[in-house]
Amino acid sequence: MTNIIQLQTFVDVARLNSFTEAAEHLSIPRSTVTARVQALEERLGVQLLHRTTRRVSLTLEGERFLQQCEPALEALLQAESDLQEKDEFSGNIRLSVPTDYPAETLEALLSSFGKLHPKVSFYVDMSDSPVDLVADHFDLAIRARHPGDETLIAQRYTYDPVGLFSRKPHKLITEDNIASFALRDPGGFLAEFLVGTTSTHTIETTNFRLTKQLALSTDCVAVLPISLCEHEVEQGRLHHLKTTLQIPEVPLYIVTPARKHRPKRTRAFIQHIIECAKAHR
Repeated sequence: MTNIIQLQTFVDVARLNSFTEAAEHLSIPRSTVTARVQALEERLGVQLLHRTTRRVSLTLEGERFLQQCEPALEALLQAESDLQEKDEFSGNIRLSVPTDYPAETLEALLSSFGKLHPKVSFYVDMSDSPVDLVADHFDLAIRARHPGDETLIAQRYTYDPVGLFSRKPHKLITEDNIASFALRDPGGFLAEFLVGTTSTHTIETTNFRLTKQLALSTDCVAVLPISLCEHEVEQGRLHHLKTTLQIPEVPLYIVTPARKHRPKRTRAFIQHIIECAKAHR
């Protein structure tokens, strides 16, 4: 039978389209990766990969073989991981979140999971730059509004309500009087009310956190996720304004790579995110 290590190496090369990156992922020399793939091709009697000086790509036989062997390999790795981890989870979870995700919420999420499973560690990337979950070896990501690439698996786990905030109290905001306010709407939630209007702001941004800071320092009404402004409202630095407007909520997603082996610790953390969201609502 085919060597499982050779299969895993082939799958990594196919996913990353690179012998060098696969070697880095597996922490082995590039020559070892090349030797494993060549041995697999010789065993099967077919060429699985096209190699050029600039790129690596699957042959037709390689695509068919990948589709058939990858799910079986994932199931085997999953079973092995389940036996090894048993009831005490350990290891590292790589998590990607957007910069607008509330740091307080994230810290509480990680800390509460850490108390339950102290041997689990986290690497957290907070960035709005596109992240390749497979190539960059992330276990999961949290995404707002749009889950991203269609090849990923997205699970909507909650909605984040949106409200109107200002450093000064205001009367009830309605469809009739909203035009009289200096509105900052980085997410475009109330775009219909801004059609035909000209902005007087000297600073324009689509970033929620910067918009919150601008709302704290200037006279405006900001349209922001409620979770992002909770502490400022508690401190009296921002007012959560009353309105008759129907403001859309922000859907939040847990995103994982398709066909990616999920250790027990990752599945447990995903469930923890869902349970915390339910408790918060």
